[in-house]
Amino acid sequence: MPHSTAAARRAKTSTTAQGIDVGALQRDSAHALYEQIADRLRDYIASHNQLGMQLQTDDALMQRYSVSRSTVRKAVQRLVDEGVLFRRRGKGTFVSQPVPKIVHSLDRLAPFFETFRQVGADLHTEVIDFFWEESPDLPPELDAWERPVFTFLRLYRSRGIPHALTRVRVPCEIGRHLSRADFESTPIYEVLQSKLGLQVTKADNLVSCQQPSASISRLLGLSQSSFLLVLDRISRDKSGAPIEMTTHFLRPDVYQLSVSLTTCVPHHKGP
Repeated sequence: MPHSTAAARRAKTSTTAQGIDVGALQRDSAHALYEQIADRLRDYIASHNQLGMQLQTDDALMQRYSVSRSTVRKAVQRLVDEGVLFRRRGKGTFVSQPVPKIVHSLDRLAPFFETFRQVGADLHTEVIDFFWEESPDLPPELDAWERPVFTFLRLYRSRGIPHALTRVRVPCEIGRHLSRADFESTPIYEVLQSKLGLQVTKADNLVSCQQPSASISRLLGLSQSSFLLVLDRISRDKSGAPIEMTTHFLRPDVYQLSVSLTTCVPHHKGP
C-alpha cells in the first residue's frame, strides 16, 4: 500500500507544471507584477502544453515568485479569462485544450481568411467595428488614397479563445460601395471581386513583431507586455494600384508564417 501511494504521488507530480521559469520579476517596471507572472506562465504553457496539465498551487507560485496571494490569483485569473486555464472546484487549475497551431504560407496570393479556416468548424468571426478614418496612419505608397479611408476590424476566436485581429482599410472610392453585411463573414478579396469587379493580382507583405496597444491587447486577452506577430499586406489590382491594406495582429503561440525559397540559377549564354 505505501508503495502504491508513493507511485500515485509521483504520477500526480509528473502532470503538474513544475519547471516554470522563475526569472527575476522587474519590480520597478511599469508592467504590474501579476502581468509579468501571467506572461511567464503563458510562455511556459505554450512551450510545454499538455492538455489537462495541472498548474502549481497558489502557495507554490507565491514562494516561487516571492509575491502575495492576491498577485498570484490575479495572474492566474488573467489566464483563466483568456481561456488558457480552467478551474475544477476542489481540484485545482488546469491547462485548457489549446488552439491548433496555424501556419500561413506567404508563397501564394490567397485570403488570410482561408488560413483561419484551418482551425475547423470551431472558428468564429466577428466584425467588432467599422468606421471612416480622416487621418489614418498609412505607409507612403498609400498617400494617394482619397480620404476618409474606410476601416473595419474583425476578431477571430476558436474554442472561445481570441487568437487574431485583422484591420482592413480601403480607399474612399471603394469604401463608399461597401456595407457591414458585405464583409461580416466574407473575405475582403471576395467582396472586392464580386461587388466591384476588382481582382487582386499582387500583394506586398511586411512582417514585424510588436507590442499591442491597450485596445488590441484587451481584444486578444493579452497583456501589453506581450508581443504579437504583425503582418501588413498591401493588395494591388492588375494595373498595380493599391486597393486594400490589411494588418493582421496574430498571437505567436498560435500562428507561424512560412515562406518557401528556391535557388536563383543564372542563365548562361553560349556554349
